[in-house]
Amino acid sequence: MVAVQSLVSEFTIVGKLEDFVVNSKGRVKSLYLSTPEAEYTVEVAKEQTNVLSQYLQPGCYLKVVGMRKNKLHQAEISYKAYSIELLGEQATCSNTVTKTLKSKAQILVCQGSSCCQKGGGATYELFKAELQAQGKIEEVAIKVTGCLKQCKQAPNIIMPNRNCYSNVKPKQISQLIAEHF
Repeated sequence: MVAVQSLVSEFTIVGKLEDFVVNSKGRVKSLYLSTPEAEYTVEVAKEQTNVLSQYLQPGCYLKVVGMRKNKLHQAEISYKAYSIELLGEQATCSNTVTKTLKSKAQILVCQGSSCCQKGGGATYELFKAELQAQGKIEEVAIKVTGCLKQCKQAPNIIMPNRNCYSNVKPKQISQLIAEHF
């Protein structure tokens, strides 16, 4: 059996607000945006929902930044907004509506009990520090995972393109970053 993972990347959409959905508590749940290329339904993160309905009106222009998830097994794309900026009147007069998608590579570090006991937490921190030192922290997301089922070879990591590494030592981290980025 093969597990199909979703592809996650950052997105920025600048477009016209066509409509939005508000829940029973008056909080915005999702936005309907249009650009010359396409129309988008963007879910709004909970921390962004409190006061949006007071400021948003259909027809206004927004800059929305968030995470795009391409669910390969369901053949659908979902968008979740983490930053919503209301653009001024100048933006409504211009036709410079843009959309950019930027993929962010991921490093997954196991934080199962065996990996933590054998240095998984330190491995995570060292990856973070090394990426910061090399100026690549904006290009790469470092995430923790649950058990990767390789407990005897802990600590375990997964680099981009599903390259798995076990028994990762601190001195290997800079070499792994150089090899993959």
